[in-house]
Parts: sequence; C-alpha cells; structure tokens
Amino acid sequence: MVYDMDRPLISNFVMKFLLNTTLIVIMIFACFVENIYLALSPPESGKPAALTIRARQPFMFDQKKALSSKRIQALSQFVPVFNYVPERVDASKKKMQLLTNELLAYQARKKNRVDELVLMINSEFGVDVSAKTMSRVLKYPDLRKLLKGILTVEESILQNKILDDPKNLRDKNSIEIHDPALASPAVTAVDELTSLQKARLTLLQKVQEVFWQVDESILNPVLKISQTTLLPNLIYDQKENDRRLDKIHRQYPTETLTFQAGEILVPFRKIISEEDVLLLKAYQQQQIKKIYRNAPWVVFTILFMVVFYNLFLSKVLTSGSRKAPPQRPLISLLILCVVVLKGCLLYTPLPIYFIPFAFLPLMVISLNHGKLTATSTAMVGAIFVSLFAGPQYTIVLYLIFGGLAATLASANIQKRWQIILPSVIVGLINALSVMALSLDWQAVFPATSNQLNISALLQAESFNAVLMERIGWAFAGGLAAGPLALLLLPLLEISWDTASTFKLNRYMDLQHPLLKKLQQTAPGTYQHSMTVAHLAQVVGEAIGANSLLLRIGAYYHDIGKMEAPKNFIENQFNSPNPHDLLDPWESTELIVNHVKSGIKIAMAAGLPRAVVDLIVQHHGTQLMEYFFNLATKEQPRETLDELDFRYPGPKPQTSEAAILMIVDSVEAASRSMQDPTRLKLAKMVQLMVGKRIADGQFSQCDLTTRDIAKIVRALVDALEVSFHSRIRYPWQEKVSTQRRSSWTFRIGGKNKPPSSRRSFKL
Repeated sequence: MVYDMDRPLISNFVMKFLLNTTLIVIMIFACFVENIYLALSPPESGKPAALTIRARQPFMFDQKKALSSKRIQALSQFVPVFNYVPERVDASKKKMQLLTNELLAYQARKKNRVDELVLMINSEFGVDVSAKTMSRVLKYPDLRKLLKGILTVEESILQNKILDDPKNLRDKNSIEIHDPALASPAVTAVDELTSLQKARLTLLQKVQEVFWQVDESILNPVLKISQTTLLPNLIYDQKENDRRLDKIHRQYPTETLTFQAGEILVPFRKIISEEDVLLLKAYQQQQIKKIYRNAPWVVFTILFMVVFYNLFLSKVLTSGSRKAPPQRPLISLLILCVVVLKGCLLYTPLPIYFIPFAFLPLMVISLNHGKLTATSTAMVGAIFVSLFAGPQYTIVLYLIFGGLAATLASANIQKRWQIILPSVIVGLINALSVMALSLDWQAVFPATSNQLNISALLQAESFNAVLMERIGWAFAGGLAAGPLALLLLPLLEISWDTASTFKLNRYMDLQHPLLKKLQQTAPGTYQHSMTVAHLAQVVGEAIGANSLLLRIGAYYHDIGKMEAPKNFIENQFNSPNPHDLLDPWESTELIVNHVKSGIKIAMAAGLPRAVVDLIVQHHGTQLMEYFFNLATKEQPRETLDELDFRYPGPKPQTSEAAILMIVDSVEAASRSMQDPTRLKLAKMVQLMVGKRIADGQFSQCDLTTRDIAKIVRALVDALEVSFHSRIRYPWQEKVSTQRRSSWTFRIGGKNKPPSSRRSFKL
C-alpha cells in the first residue's frame, strides 16, 4: 500500500467555486426536471413512465372530461376527416407546365431578360433566385428534357394522397377521406398517406437519380422551383372535425379532481394510459403558464441561498472561539442531499412526507461539526428541497422541524447504534409537524372567541384517513434518516479524506493493538503521545478545530518510532545513544524514517486517511537544527544542502496538522524546563511558534493570525496547569543540586555543561 505524499491539490478557492456552481446547476435542474421531461419526451400511451410526476402546485383536473372511460374511448375512436380535392392535382400539373413554358420561352429568346424571369419566379412560385443562377440555367442545352422529366416524376407522385400538415394525425392510425368521385367516405390508413414535405423530398430524390449527370448548379435551382408546384390534395376539414369533437365533449359532463402540492400524478414505471396522457398534458399546460413567471424567482432564491450559506460558514461561524468549518464537505453534503432526495421523489412512488431529509444534519453532526453548522445546513437544505418538492411554507416548516430535531438529538452520539434514538425522535417530530400543519387551527382558535375550542381539535374529521396516512409516512421518513446517513457517510469520508465520529472512535480506545504495542516497545514515545493528545485537544477546542481528530492523531503521530525506539532520546533511559556512532547525515535519515514507517504502519492498520495525513504532516519540512549544526562542524555551511536535514513534508495542509506540529514541539521543549513559570512558558511557546512561522511551515493551511494567538494562549494555560506550583521539600533541593553539578547531555558523542544545554524534539 502506497501513500501518495505528493498528490495534486486543487486550490481551495477553485474547488469551492466548482462545488458551488455544481450545486446551483443541480438545484435548477432538480426544480425543472419534470417540466423538461414533459416538454422534450412526453409520456406515450402504453409505455412506462420514466419519472414520478408530482404536482408542484395545487392542480385542478377535469376528471370526467379527461378520464372518463367512455369519453376516452370516444376520443380514441375519433377519426379525423379530410377532403380529397382533385383540382389540386390539376393545379399542380398546370403550375409545373407554366414553369416549363416560361423557362423554355426565355431560353428561345435571343436576348434573355433574366431580370424579368427572376421577378416572375419570385411572384409566381415564391422562390428567390439570382439572375446569375437563372442565366446559367437558360444556357443549359437539354433544359426541355430536364423539365419534361421533372413533370413526369411529379405526375407519378400526385397519384398519392398528399397531406398539407400531418400534425392532425397525431396518435391516429387512419383517417376518413371524402372524395367527390366516391359515393361514400373511405377510411384510409395513415401509412398510405404522404405528407407534402415527404412528397417534395421524393421529387427531389427521384429527379436526382435520373438526372445525376446534370451539374448541381443547374439541377438544384430548377428542382427548388419545381418543388413549389406540388400542392396537397388532402385538406383537413376543420369545420366537420370541430363539430364531431364538440359532440363528444357535450356528450360527457365534466367534474374536477384536485391535487395538492406534492401529490403524485403518475408514479414511476407505471404503464401510461390514455387517461394519464391527458392528465399530464393538462398539468403541463398549467406549468407552462407558471414556469415563466416563477423560474426567475426560483433561480434568484437558489443563488441567494448559496451565497448566504457560504458567507454564513466563512463569516458568522468564525465569531468567538469558533473556527470556520470546511466548506467543501458541507457543500458536497448539500449536493448529495439534493441528488438523493430528488432521486427519491423521481424514482419512487413514496409520498413527499416520507423523504428522509433529516439524514443531512445527522451526517453534518457525524462529521464532527457543531450544532450551529448543522442547523444552518439543515435550514438551507430545507429551502432547497422545498423548491423542487413543492414550494409551500408547510413543506419548508416540516423539513426545518425535522432537521432541528435531528441536530439536537444527535449532538452526543459516539457509536453507530446510537443513531437509532435520534431517528426515532425525528420520526415523532415529523408526525407532530404533519398533524400541526394539517389541522384547521381557525376552528381550534375561533376569531369570535378567545377560548380554545378543544372539541374542534378532537373531532374525528380532523384525524381522517388521509392525515393518519401522512403521519405514518412522516414517522417512517424520520426512522429512515439514520440508516440512510450511515449508508452515505462512507461516500463523504472517501471523497474528502475525512473521518466521521463513528470511524474515529474506533481508534480512541487506548487498548487498540497499535497503542498497546507502542506502550510496550516505546514507552517514552507513548507517554509523550498521551501528553500531546491532551494538549492538542485543549488547543483544538480553543480555536474550534476538530478536537477528536486531533486527539486521535496525537495518539498515533509517532507510531513509526516503534520500529527503532532507541533512536529517540525519550526511549533511551540512560542506555547508549546510537547517534554517538553515526554522522549527522545518517542520524537525520534514521530520524526521518519514523515518519515513513508511521505511514506504513498506519495504512496497514487501516487508520483513516485524515489520521495518516497528520502523521505525514506533523513535522512538515522542518529543519533538524541539531544535526545540521553538527554537520557544519565537519564541513563549511555553504557546502551543505539544507534539504538533507529537513523532513520530506508536505507542510501542514490543515489547521489540525499545524496544531499537532506546534504541540508536538512545545511538549518536547517543556520537558527540559526547570522551575517553569507562566512567563517562561509563554516565551518558550512563542519562540517555538515563531520559528515555524518564519520557516513558512503554516503557509499551506488555513491557520490565521488570530488562530495562532489563541493557540499560544491555550497552550500556555494548559502547560501552566501541568506545571502547577508544589511545595519543594529539602530532599528535592538536594537532589536538584546534585543533578545540576553532574548533568551531561549526551548526543552525537559530545558532553555539554548545563549552561549550554539545549532541548530539541527529533
């Protein structure tokens, strides 16, 4: 398993822009996908519905007029009436003969008046041609033969029944033709008819096949004019058809059927009937009238909410001690919410009250974000969902109540099974919300009286079958939110290399095999890690970072030292120092290897990517000053490559990695302090932080100057508590004096007096 330390990173701004753009596009599409479907691919009778079509607004439909079986049967059996006009055949032939005579007459003239010919063709045939083109045609020696051939082809085509406009044949298999030459009307199949467009195309193709050798500059203009001579000989009898249809309309009385917003008109995969076709056509006509009026407001609302949400995350949530939450996973969550819930509405026949909207705040909480972030995300998501589910205030309130319930009920969940309780609570709140939003409160609180009308509240009509069904679906939707959140949570974890509370808690146990092994093989490193974990959690809470991730990252940040614990001073316990026998370059390589080993061990153990990132980044590209200074004693500084004595990096990419870097170095430095005071601790912390700022270690993370000030303050407070003043006994003073007189600091084979002693973290 290989860890890609140099994986390409898209800038935060670009990624947020792409995600916001994607959210806007998906939202607009989600709002109008049904309208697009009905416009571009209207459902056909006998075919399954590709989508579930729901009423976006209250919709009134004439039931008997459109859905009555007798009426549908009558309409389906209606055969359009057309009149055959034989005079049109003769008129077409005469028009073609006129064209032939005129062209041949102009050709026979010694001095052709081409301009007159162009005007005649424009007025008689309605075709615009240039004088140059007609001059070329008139020069063609076999023009008579060409025109005669066209006339022959046209006569054969005119033997067919030619329709002017085939739109009146929609969904029809046959028509009734009234021919004056016949005693009774004839019913002819639609397949036997020819449209005017098709007839003209047939003329074009056949003539081109016969006169393929004729130059296109001559043939095409002649054909263009000749096509206009073809006239339809079947005329739609508007008067007779209107009379027959009106008779059908008057034969069956009409009633209205009312659909509320969100109700299903046609469910997914249902075989479309004629009744459904008429229903959807009527609904589409209503939507077309409203879409042009509502679309600008919908788009404006979407844009406004996206901008508002980004500003809220980046500005409002940064007040006080809170740090701005990462926007990219949250915007991705909104995209996922829109896609999943819109998919539920489009591809299931489930009622709108069942949609498990509460999974959105449950996932926000599970990704270690605060209540305020979850609440704001839930409110924005509720508005988004209401836009494509049916823009009604009742739906918005219903979704907001469920989202708030999920946020409040899931604040302390640590294990996956604990999500059951929030799901049940959300289900109950959903049921109560549906009941509260559906009751007739005007009857409960009559305007003519100041007293509560309990009887109206408890009336049987108030709790009818429809309401009870909605309540049941609402409760089920709340129950489904938790399992759906658990199902989709890994998708977000993989997409953004993050880890949920449930995933991180698996590695919180100090009895984890890795931590037990670390304690056994490198006890000094283990104690250091525990201390760093405590300090990192305190600092993380101070600036609003992910304190849980920080604590777990601190537990495992030095697990690579297990492979060679004696290379590190905290595990030597007065044993020989292996660095005494090595040169600075070799020592540096040994120290760097603990990061590489840590990556290998962590990935083999399946630690979350977020934790592995902390292992990689907690040293950044820091310089190992001690070994670098030793190297300068062996060769001139200007000949040394500083990169040989730096960690490979990368630099901290997140505020959590930067915090761990600071706390790791500060904890190591604090162990060598004698008689620490708050002033000494503050100076030490400021020095350690300032060196890393000067070294550019925080240039790639989102740590701000205000965050750094809070980190320093929190670290000093925590260290002061750890080094709190105690009564110093005489024996302690004696031991301290003896230690100061005999202390030697061994590393690199050198003994140094106490005055020159340095503390460093490898």
